[in-house]
Amino acid sequence: MSVTCRVIVAAGLSMAIASHCLADQASSSGTGFAVTTDGWILTNAHVVQDCGRIEVKGRGDAADPRIDEINDLAVVKITASEPLKPLAFRQSPTRLGEDIVAVGYPLATILADSVKITTGNVNALAGIHNDTRYIQISTPIQPGNSGGPVVDRNGYLLGITSATLSRKTSDEIGITAQNVNFAIRASVAELFMQSQGLVYQAADLTENPTPLSTADLADRVSPSVFQILCYPKADARVAITSEAPNPIQRQPPARSVNLPEDNTAANELEVPRARSGFVRHPKGIAPIKSAANGDANTIGQAPNGSPVEVIELLGDWYRVVVGGFSGYMHYSWVRVTQFEEPAGDGRFVQVKSFRTLEEARSFIKASSVPLAAHLAANGWIAVTLHNVYGDQEAKDLSNALKSHGLIAKDSMVTFGNTYVRKVCCD
Repeated sequence: MSVTCRVIVAAGLSMAIASHCLADQASSSGTGFAVTTDGWILTNAHVVQDCGRIEVKGRGDAADPRIDEINDLAVVKITASEPLKPLAFRQSPTRLGEDIVAVGYPLATILADSVKITTGNVNALAGIHNDTRYIQISTPIQPGNSGGPVVDRNGYLLGITSATLSRKTSDEIGITAQNVNFAIRASVAELFMQSQGLVYQAADLTENPTPLSTADLADRVSPSVFQILCYPKADARVAITSEAPNPIQRQPPARSVNLPEDNTAANELEVPRARSGFVRHPKGIAPIKSAANGDANTIGQAPNGSPVEVIELLGDWYRVVVGGFSGYMHYSWVRVTQFEEPAGDGRFVQVKSFRTLEEARSFIKASSVPLAAHLAANGWIAVTLHNVYGDQEAKDLSNALKSHGLIAKDSMVTFGNTYVRKVCCD
């Protein structure tokens, strides 16, 4: 029996394949690449998020999707009959102007079905509104490139193709912008993989390889890159979406939350300015970076409990003074004194996040598991299990609930450093 498929007008760079299709035909496609030898593939969240079935072309169906909606990242697992060839994450800082190569499967229904290679440069070390999770790149990218790797001339991963400047924004500013594209930094993906208990392959810093030609790069990187096909859910219906109003087609997460239509006081959803706090890192010690991104040099380290003076917030990074160093720390590594959540050693189990409190409340109401909602420092609403637990207790409970399908597979155990206050539900 045929069903209609979603028509994606502007949802990042994933490729809408058809507006009407059979249930066994893909409705959209994107790109992914190997990050472990045992079958984990990294891609964009918007490539796989609403799929009834996910296929890694040539490798069969993928399972266990783990999704980070806020940073538009996801990993899926395939059964690997032989070890995959994971791309190595570069550990040295991204440089303005350096040569890069994007690899992917754009325009799947129009162009050749083989992998495509495009070249360009790093145009800026931040994205729209100085969002340091992104780099701006000039490599030409098209629908279907979403989730593909952006590598340097040695084949080391610098970023993940994610978004492009929308036509609507160009019309609004009266300028036809060309090749204004964005990739999520590899360092953001590193943090995501760590949260999922996955070990990425770091580039060997002792190597000083000779830069490769584009042809040699294609030979090295292509075996690690795959086309990802998204198949519609059985009850899919046509749902045409308009272009996103914000500057990039797949928008970065909003820094403020829309107020629900109830009587929740506006100040409950205000995020206080961070001024001070202390280090609270899952490894017991946090790196101090020379710039506001994970690729930057580590200039020092601060053990848990070290007092931190917060100077300003830059995207997901605090500029800080800590342990005699002036540098930068990711905002998830610092427990802010001005936040109202308890600052003990307990762990939360976060199961979902939403843009609005109204969405979070609806989710909590429908859940068979007791849940709570917390305003997060980025303006989103984090939904967690209702209580706070010890470290091992939280891990055991999370695994048990996942195994019974009671919480999402990508639920994670966290200190809750970014939680400002509990906003629902006692």
